[in-house]
Amino acid sequence: MLKFDRRSIAFLAVAASAATAFATSAHAETDRISDGILITGNLEPLPTKEVTSSYTIITAKDIEEHQYLRLTDALKTVPGLNVVQSGPHGAQTSIFMRGSNSNQTLVMMNGLPLEDPSSPSGAASISNISLGDVERIEVVRGPQSGVYGSQAIGGVMNIITKSGTGALSTHASIEGGTLGTLNANGSVSGGFGSTNYYFAASHERTDGSDITPARIRGTQPEEKDGNETTSISGNIGQRFGENVKGSIFAQFVDSSVDTDEDGSNASFTPFYDNPNSTYDQQKLLISGKLSGKFFGGKWRPTLTGGYLHQQGQNKDQPDAGGSIYSNDVTFTSETLNAAFDNSYDLLDWNTLSFGTTYRHEKYEAHGFRDFGPTYRINEQSKADRDQFAVYAGEHLNFADQLFLNLNLRYDMPVDYDNHFSFTIAPAYYLPDSDTRFTASYGTGFKTPSLYQLHGFSTNSFGVFRGNPNLKPEKSRGWETGIEQGFFDHALVTGVTWFQTQIDDPIVTNSAGTTTQNDPGFTAKGIEAFVSFDVMQNVSARIDYTYTLLKTDSYQSAFARRPRHKIGLTANWQPMEGTSLATDIQWIDPYRDIPRDGFGFYVNPAPYTIVNISGSQKLSDHVTLTARVNNLLDQKYEPAHGFQAPGIEALAGVTVSF
Repeated sequence: MLKFDRRSIAFLAVAASAATAFATSAHAETDRISDGILITGNLEPLPTKEVTSSYTIITAKDIEEHQYLRLTDALKTVPGLNVVQSGPHGAQTSIFMRGSNSNQTLVMMNGLPLEDPSSPSGAASISNISLGDVERIEVVRGPQSGVYGSQAIGGVMNIITKSGTGALSTHASIEGGTLGTLNANGSVSGGFGSTNYYFAASHERTDGSDITPARIRGTQPEEKDGNETTSISGNIGQRFGENVKGSIFAQFVDSSVDTDEDGSNASFTPFYDNPNSTYDQQKLLISGKLSGKFFGGKWRPTLTGGYLHQQGQNKDQPDAGGSIYSNDVTFTSETLNAAFDNSYDLLDWNTLSFGTTYRHEKYEAHGFRDFGPTYRINEQSKADRDQFAVYAGEHLNFADQLFLNLNLRYDMPVDYDNHFSFTIAPAYYLPDSDTRFTASYGTGFKTPSLYQLHGFSTNSFGVFRGNPNLKPEKSRGWETGIEQGFFDHALVTGVTWFQTQIDDPIVTNSAGTTTQNDPGFTAKGIEAFVSFDVMQNVSARIDYTYTLLKTDSYQSAFARRPRHKIGLTANWQPMEGTSLATDIQWIDPYRDIPRDGFGFYVNPAPYTIVNISGSQKLSDHVTLTARVNNLLDQKYEPAHGFQAPGIEALAGVTVSF
């Protein structure tokens, strides 16, 4: 059950009294976001032509046409990014962006960080994020700590939710298919006077398939590993006169997933197929913003706040003829965020931004783990901390051709070293030839997670204790790119070269007993693309990412970063009301950590995933949908020892009015 302490209640009370309503993002208002605007690339939204870092925008239209159900489905198509899911839908999922570690990408929802202080690395839990209420997903690659502070070493991802507008609109859909899958979602939205609203709910359930491959299952029979997720969200926006607007967003997610956590019998024979092993999680997110425009719109102050409560529970009971492990451990975390941002147009071509942020985070873990009838360890750990930061940025636009972003930030974690970071990124556009040049250089850092500093738990090796003497992870990186358009931008091609040096990465030592700083590593590579939009009813894009990592001693830096990745996304409307889409990914994994080994590395084989989807509009109110995931029934393991589902077919109906 979710619990609130006095600090949390006081924060929410002050936030509620400070304004009648907040806003969750720059687009949480009656006005919808233009496809030509990027919310995440700077301290305030920028036209995409003025963005100077590599970015990807996945719109609500993309989500609908490709029928992406979960955030992880959509992210697999992003260049420079590898998504690794250790189990069925809803299981632990890691993001590796441009070769950085999985906890070195900052994940936000409406600008609010989603990191989980109770997780070992402090990374955000993204596996159970559904897309029913998502307007767009923005991914900005390269070090971004000059804008966003800790954890933005590899880049930043921002999930922006929908807002209502206009007359009352309702939407409902249901689909079912193989693997015992049944998904349903619905929404209602609209506006009246100066108020707008959007409410959504979704439920996903699947029996799944056995995530443990037969080769390491041993004598254990095959069993299904499924998941179930329920999500409820709401967004209310309000305008207060001509100059002030605000809104408040809330979301609750409840999920349960079968994990097949490793176990063993009394003779220490390992068991990898563990039917009674589950992970349950609940998340409550409340966030908002109050913003204004004064002095003819030249000064734009913004007050934002957010509260995130996350609770997870690992549970396992002994299996007949299998693992004798038993555990019941609960992890609870809370984060409070507040920020005051200002943007001021000094001149028509010069915008100054500055502000300050406050963050409080804490976590607590309690429970037990049995390794048989005579060996039991109680788990108990607790920690919290506060962090402050000040920052400033300049955005320059010279004649709509030369652009420059400069961001400076000074983070001041309490009881930890202060850190200065920056980003400088110019771009130059030649309108006559439709040519765009970009470059950026920036620094990044990540403070150790509370668990890495103060955690206590058990694992297959024994007892783990955090290391309070850890140094923060640091990075410096650059990129340079060129983009060329043809035929009035109907055909576009581009290439970006990037390199990032990461120092003092935090890893678990070889004995599994604590964390430590290792020597650094370098990640470099190329991202190239060609996009086609030469016919009115056909569009396609091909992406290629090459990533090379170099290190002398930090061997796990190679794990789960594919050397080569090729992706194709395509859409076709053969006739009015009919839509077909596909996304194809070819992944060439370089190295992985074996689930059934100790300290040795494996080189997985390449694999190809083909997904197709289609829809047929029967009327203005009814649409039939169908999709097939993993059309080729490819047998592959995104993480070694965790097998992905085979072919999956689904069909459904959507009703809107």
